Amino acid sequence: MKKRMLEKYTRLYDKVPSWLMIMLSCLIATGFVLIGGLLAGFVVGIPVALVLFVMMLNGSVQPQDINAIAFKLFSSEYFELGVFAFTALIVFFWVKVVEKRSIRSLGFFRGSIWCHMLKGWGFGTLLLLVSFLGTYLLGGLEFVRVDFSQRTLLYILSLIPFWFIQGGTEELVTRGWLLQTVTNKLNLSWGIAISSSLFSMLHMGNQGVTALSLISIVLVGVLMALYMLKTDNIWGVAALHGAWNFAQGNLVGVAVSGRDVGGSLLHFQARSGVPDWLSGGAFGLEGNIVTCLVLLVGIVILRLQLKKENF
Repeated sequence: MKKRMLEKYTRLYDKVPSWLMIMLSCLIATGFVLIGGLLAGFVVGIPVALVLFVMMLNGSVQPQDINAIAFKLFSSEYFELGVFAFTALIVFFWVKVVEKRSIRSLGFFRGSIWCHMLKGWGFGTLLLLVSFLGTYLLGGLEFVRVDFSQRTLLYILSLIPFWFIQGGTEELVTRGWLLQTVTNKLNLSWGIAISSSLFSMLHMGNQGVTALSLISIVLVGVLMALYMLKTDNIWGVAALHGAWNFAQGNLVGVAVSGRDVGGSLLHFQARSGVPDWLSGGAFGLEGNIVTCLVLLVGIVILRLQLKKENF
């Protein structure tokens, strides 16, 4: 069964040796992320610096307060998640200008877009909550507090589109572009393996990272790849990724790949004295064995469903 996500939309890499293509594609994908971050810094940072400078001259901001204001702005979840939009723009530029193909070929196909997004969001939320519940019942997590205040509710609702941008961009880079590119040059097994491995390596600098958490992120990558192939578009997997992070950080209140994302309806933490392989430690649910098992079950189910489609 043919998949639109795996069609060959460019012949740019036809003459590149396979071994070199593996290295080159990973470097390009990493470059998307790095250049996107730099671009965000220039586009947002320069205007902010100018505004703060003018405010300082007017006396409305004291010089000693500038660093605190800038830190608060650039460390906010809105900025840290919104930065990924610039990475997406870099990918679009590369595909349109360098590879000379349509942006839609990355998986932005028409037809039932909202349906795919809602299903992906639901599946991602379900997966995370099953991992959370399993970890909690086995004693890996302990309850801290609950917060259903209006301020928290508005905050987490306002983050939903930003989580979609963040998750969608990571899927765009690793599955929409990298998996597709490597698969067209080598084969699907290589495409899934390389895209999932790079996806994991991009998390190596996160707080609380362990060998188990990196394995877990690889499994996340494989599951995302299979879900993308099943739905045959980028919309569903982008929503799945966004929902996974949103539910983890803003529904149950644990770290998202080592990052504290602020307000949440519930707040749980690793139980004192429990090993990281059960609780996830500072990395969050993605760093424990329960999540690995849930992901493996999800991978098996998706693979069986694809087999039924003769894929």
